[in-house]
Amino acid sequence: MKTKVSSSLSKARIQKLQELSEHLKIPIHDYSIFHEAFTHKSFSNENKDYGSNNERLEFLGDSVLVFIISKNLFLKFPNYSEGELSKLKSRLVSGVSLSSVSERLQLTDFLLLGHGEKMNHGEKNKSNQENLFESLLGAIFLDSGIETVENFILDTLDYKEIKKSIDIKDYQTLLQEFTQKKYKTLPIYEIISEEGPDHDKIFTIKVQVGNRESLGKGASKQKAKQDASKNLLSELRLA
Repeated sequence: MKTKVSSSLSKARIQKLQELSEHLKIPIHDYSIFHEAFTHKSFSNENKDYGSNNERLEFLGDSVLVFIISKNLFLKFPNYSEGELSKLKSRLVSGVSLSSVSERLQLTDFLLLGHGEKMNHGEKNKSNQENLFESLLGAIFLDSGIETVENFILDTLDYKEIKKSIDIKDYQTLLQEFTQKKYKTLPIYEIISEEGPDHDKIFTIKVQVGNRESLGKGASKQKAKQDASKNLLSELRLA
C-alpha cells in the first residue's frame, strides 16, 4: 500500500510518527490518521486550524477492541459461562488495564497536548492514556485492517495474566484438550444429585472418560463440573 502524507503535516511531525511506527512495530500507510489519533482535544481546541482530535477514533477503537476480545475469549475458553467470559472481558477492557498498557508502551510520548493540559501533566492522566490506546486501535484498524489490529491487540493485552489474576481455572477446557489429544474422545458429564434448599443447593456431577470417572461438588452445576473435571484431570495425568 502506498504511503499517504498530508501536506499539512510538518516534517517534524511525520518524523515523530515514523518513530511511533518503529516503536510499536506497526506499519503506517496514512500518516494523517495516526496524527489525528495522537492529537488530544486540548491541542485542537487551542489550534483551531490544526484539524481533528482523537475522540472519533477513540469511539471506533473501543468498539474494535470489545469485538476482538469477545471473539477471542469465546474461542479460547469454550466451557466458560457467559458470566465468566464477561468478567474476564471486563478486566481486559477496563480503564485500569488500558491505561496500564498505554503507559507501558509510552504512547503519550507521541501525543499532542494543549498548553493547559501539559501544565496539568495530562500525559500522566489515566483517562488520557486509556483514550489514546483506543484511538490508536481505531487508527490501526482504518489504516491496515482487522487482522493487523487483532494481532496488535493480542500481542499487547496479556489476557492469560489477567485470567490468572482473577483466579479462573477452566478445568473443563483443560480436561477436554487433554482427553482429545490422548484418548481422541470427549468427557461426558452427568448430574448425580441436587441437595439442600433452593437458596443453598449443592450439586454433585460425575464426569467420565472411557472407564475412568470422578465426582465433583459445587454450589452450581458449572462449579460442580469444574470440580469434577479437576479431579479427573489429576487422575488421568498420573495414569
